[in-house]
This record gives sequence, C-alpha cells and structure tokens, in this order.
Amino acid sequence: MLLSLIPALLLGLLQGITEFLPISSSGHLVLAQSLIPGFHQPGVLFDVALHLGTLVAVCIYFRKDLWGMTLSLVSAEQAKAGASRRLLWLLIIGSVPTVIIGLLFRKQFEAMFHDIYGAGVWFIITGILLFITDRVVRQGRDLTEMRVSDALVIGFAQGLSIIPALSRSGATIAAGVFLGLEREFLVRYSFLLSIPAVAGAFVLEFAAHWQDAAPSAHLPAYGVGIVAAAITGYWSIAVLLQMTRSRRLSVFAYYCWVVGALALFLAMNR
Repeated sequence: MLLSLIPALLLGLLQGITEFLPISSSGHLVLAQSLIPGFHQPGVLFDVALHLGTLVAVCIYFRKDLWGMTLSLVSAEQAKAGASRRLLWLLIIGSVPTVIIGLLFRKQFEAMFHDIYGAGVWFIITGILLFITDRVVRQGRDLTEMRVSDALVIGFAQGLSIIPALSRSGATIAAGVFLGLEREFLVRYSFLLSIPAVAGAFVLEFAAHWQDAAPSAHLPAYGVGIVAAAITGYWSIAVLLQMTRSRRLSVFAYYCWVVGALALFLAMNR
C-alpha cells in the first residue's frame, strides 16, 4: 500500500515529539502504525527515514559541538581543541557497542516492530528506569572526568534501545546518571551519540530496501515525514534539556506506564 501524505505527516510529527523525550519514538510508531489501516513499509525503512529527520534536528541544535570536533582535528589551540577531541573520542568509543549490537541482532529487533504486546512491556520498563533515575543523587562528573568504560556502558544502553519502546534517550541518560555523570553534559553526549547510530541505521535500511521505496510516488510521503520530524524534533531537544536539569523525568515515567498499559490492552483485544 502506498503511504499517503496525511499519515506520513502525523507519523513525522509523532517521531519528532517523542524521539528526544524519554518515551520511545519507536514504541509510539509501532502503536500508531498498527492503527493505520493497511500500513506497510519495506523493513523499517520509513521509521528509519523519520529518524533521519530528527538526526537533522540534532545536527542543527548541536552544530557548535560538531563544528568544534571537526576543527579539533586540525586546530593547534590546545585547550579548546583538546576538549573537543576528547568528546569526539568518547563518542567513537560509545558507538562501538551500538554498532556491534545493531549488526548482530538487526533482524531480531526488526521483528519486534510488529509486536504490540512487547512494546507495552518495554514502555513499562522505560517508565521504571526514568522513575528510578529521578531519585539518584550523585555528584556529577563532566567531560574531563568521563572514562572510556562510561562511554562503553552508555553505548551498550543505546544499542539495547533498538528494542521498540525502550527509549534511547531514557536508557542512555539512566545509564549515565547511575554512573555518576553530570546530567546536562549527559543529555548533550546522549544526543551527539545518536548521530552515528541513526545515520548508520539509515544507510543499512536504505541499502537493503531502496528498490522497494524507489518509486517516485513514495518520495513526497517520505519527504513530508522527514521534514515534520526535523521541525518538532528540534523543539523536543530543548524540552528534555530543561526537564533533565530540573529532575522532572518522573513525569515521563507516568506517561510511559499509561501508554504501556494501553498497548497491553490493545494487544490482548486484537
């Protein structure tokens, strides 16, 4: 079935709003797509395309960090370039577990995108993680004190969040908070870490399914979804930064529990 513009727009808005808030965009897409009559996509190509939209939002929002890391490779200004190079190195290290998990278990994770019951369970688990995270009180370590092991653990959490309804931002922020990292830096690191993961996932899905999405009739729907995800995603980054500073992640925990219960109800009554 050809994806029409209105569902593509609504799914793009949903992706942008939920991608950076710790409530799992993939879980919301699973639920929303199950309610669209006849919805079909090659693999998870449309989902990954929507993530490409929110990737654009991250790159624009954190353009100074990205530019600083790029310049650090050639800059002789040691203090500033050193911090940017350290951040780049930690992002590379954090990406390794995500790449390994994604390549080894890609097919299994793809199959989960059709499991509404599983999505309900993982929504509830995400809520528990957020609820506990809000109650962790530790002295936060910043970039200068972040270790290689911290990057690997956070990268592993990001790899697991390929599971629909296990929030990527929720899992990575929770892992970092439990490790004792400073919250605002942690959110920044988490968002930057998503760039290679999302870009890599898009390349893999596009390479596997580009022929199915090639007809020009599909392109407007994909374009509308990507643009909608990018615009709303930029807004949701600012919201999460503010709420993380004020330790109000429990609000999202309650929300995840409600959505998880709804997903379980839908799954048992299909």
